Amino acid sequence: MYKVLPTPLSSKIFPHRHYCLSFKDAYLKHKDFEMVKGIGRGWLEIYHNNLELDIDNTDAQRKGDHSLIYSKVSNSDTSYDEIIDKNIFLFYDSAGLNYAHFFFNLFSKILYFEQLNIPDIVLGIPEDFYQDKGNSSFIKQWLDLYLKDKNIDVIVFKKHLRYKISNLIIPNVQYCFPEPIGDDLVLSKIQEIASKVPPIKTSSKGCYISRQDTIKRGWHHKRELLNEIELIEQIQNKLKYDIIELMDYDIIQKIQIFKSYSNIIQQSSASAVGIIFSGKENNNIILSHPKMENWFNQKLKTFSSYSGAPLFALNGGGECVGELDPNLVDKNNLPWKLQDIDSVIEVLLSLESY
Repeated sequence: MYKVLPTPLSSKIFPHRHYCLSFKDAYLKHKDFEMVKGIGRGWLEIYHNNLELDIDNTDAQRKGDHSLIYSKVSNSDTSYDEIIDKNIFLFYDSAGLNYAHFFFNLFSKILYFEQLNIPDIVLGIPEDFYQDKGNSSFIKQWLDLYLKDKNIDVIVFKKHLRYKISNLIIPNVQYCFPEPIGDDLVLSKIQEIASKVPPIKTSSKGCYISRQDTIKRGWHHKRELLNEIELIEQIQNKLKYDIIELMDYDIIQKIQIFKSYSNIIQQSSASAVGIIFSGKENNNIILSHPKMENWFNQKLKTFSSYSGAPLFALNGGGECVGELDPNLVDKNNLPWKLQDIDSVIEVLLSLESY
């Protein structure tokens, strides 16, 4: 059986979620993940008392129902490649490789870690979530920034090795993006960490965050702006703004971008998390995807209110093109285009005086 470790937080929103589960002598293996309707699942296989743990059941975690942690899959195998005789806090969420979901679904669990009064507790991270290079390297970079000047060790679970762990601590979900409430504590924590990074001088007043980097890498959700190249050309010619492909920059540079440019233009995308890094001197301008004008912009208003960064959402200027891929869960994943780029540029020029 497992032990429930209460981890009460100062926020009174979702108090039923505030706990971790402790498993003595658990077996953990980092596997290749599976895509289920566009969502990664099954990075980790964990057994305790011969039963597999269902650690990707986010619905149960949001309800605070830890009775569903054991699945019906059994395995009496007690073999292992390595033994870890430590208290391991599992830093993992199945949605954590997505830029926005990392900061909220995954990093919010660090709030529990800071509440636990357990000697010599160590962060345990799957190898896929702790990379020096590649699309998900921002996770390690952010953690390095968080862990700077902290006496906290990290253990990386290597692919395809089976570990026996003397005490595995699995945090419950704290907040799931884009829930309308409950993100106040993690927002404060994100701002606290980003405050370590100062702004820099920029070569122009503004920038446009291009989505071409995600398309080049195949790291997008089929929400591409079909006439983005034309938009980029006009922004360069008429606004003289820098064009930023955010995935080319490390996390320090990402923070600097959102702290340093006076005007930051971008589409409805995960990069808008950068609004949290901005301040009152950084105007953030969103070209709204038609499917995301309501719910996504509401979250951006929350980010703006926390950071003090002015937010301008340009709604109604786009239209969706094509049909939704039935294999994807996210109903927002439709290509789109701006109906009148000249008019968009006129609006952007009018914002120059703010």
